[in-house]
Amino acid sequence: MSKRKSKDNRNWKQYNEQLVVRGEFYLDFTFVRRWDKELEEMNKGKRGGQYRYPNSFMKWEAVWKQWVDYRGLEGVARSLAKLGLIPNYNDYSTIWHRVHDMIPEIRLPTEKESFEVASDGSGLKTKQSLISNVMIWSHRRFLWVGQQVSNFPEKR
Repeated sequence: MSKRKSKDNRNWKQYNEQLVVRGEFYLDFTFVRRWDKELEEMNKGKRGGQYRYPNSFMKWEAVWKQWVDYRGLEGVARSLAKLGLIPNYNDYSTIWHRVHDMIPEIRLPTEKESFEVASDGSGLKTKQSLISNVMIWSHRRFLWVGQQVSNFPEKR
């Protein structure tokens, strides 16, 4: 029997561009250019304490919160201030309050757009067709929380 060779039908140019765009997302510094204008808009008509850090910067920090803790984010902001990219840096408690209270904006893809979705429950035992049961302590009792593990590969 001869082995069949599988043909690679990937569009490498498109895939490489997707990886580049992902890198642009992680290090998107557009908040630097709009810093003063955005703060002016946010503080317009506001009574009491004024915002010192624009929402776009806080959203950027929220993205990095996935990998860096709040004190580490303060260090990142401090470095950006030392480089002169931002006028001043925020402390970890400001970051916590602004990021913690943030409600994510999720734009759902249309039927015409291709997309990938993946989630992982690493380290959890799966039961009943990919549903993980997790026990958490809440209000003096244990609660069972189900977690769905899914993967929708890109349409070809």
